[in-house]
Formats: sequence, C-alpha cells, structure tokens
Amino acid sequence: MKYAHTYNLSVADVAEHYALSPRTIRARLKSGDLDGVRTDGQWRLCWADVFAAEQGPTPSKARLASYKRPLLSKKGFGSEWKLSKRTVERRIADGLPTRKVFGSVRIAPHDAEIWMRKRFNIPSARKKAKRRKQQAHEEQEQPGSATP
Repeated sequence: MKYAHTYNLSVADVAEHYALSPRTIRARLKSGDLDGVRTDGQWRLCWADVFAAEQGPTPSKARLASYKRPLLSKKGFGSEWKLSKRTVERRIADGLPTRKVFGSVRIAPHDAEIWMRKRFNIPSARKKAKRRKQQAHEEQEQPGSATP
C-alpha cells in the first residue's frame, strides 16, 4: 500500500489550522511544498504531511491532539493573551516557541500556554479551579466555626 496515512483533511481544514487562506494551501499543494493526494478533484491531506510542512519540533504521540488545534498568528496570539503587537514580538524574542509555516510565523496554543505559565508564573486553569474550590470550602467552614 503506497499511502499508509489517513487522508481525512480538506484544504479548508488545513487552511484553518495554519491560519492561512485555502488559496495559499492549494498553491502550496500544486508547487509541491505541501504533500497531499487528489481524489475526485479534491485535495486531501493527512496530519503527518501537515506537521512535516511546519518548521518546528515534530509533535510526540502524547501531545498529538494538542498540536491539532489551529495555530495562532502573531495577531491571534496577541488577541488571545491581550498583548500588543510589539509585546508579542518581544515574547518571541524572549523565546516563545514558534513554528514557521511557508515563511509565516505561527504559534501553537499549547506551547504558548506552557511557556507563558512558566515564564510569568501564571497558574494553570486546573490550579485556579482547585484554588477556588478550596477557598469556597474554607468559606463554608468559617461561618459554622464562628458560632458558639
């Protein structure tokens, strides 16, 4: 069997993942910069080919699902974290992990979240929820213990 991968991604799916236009993806397929197969006149791609076109570390099997989330452009990252364009550039210069996709800088949300939490001591959503639960539990105990 020539193709061992599952080609279940459309051009639109890949365009959304890369934060690029479908037209750009089709052009990259035609030029050979991106691998895919053409069936019934439609381009189909697999995740292995998508990750191969990105310049960055290849995702491990344990983190594969998190890397399938759409990548963020610099502007998208700035919007998500409420940062200016200049601050985003500084974060990249400070070591924020990025991926290059056909010359465009993209940021994996999973990598960005880990880096921002470590760099700025931002607690994870899980830790925040645990802290809120603990505070609520303490508040419930206080009124009962304050009465004689």
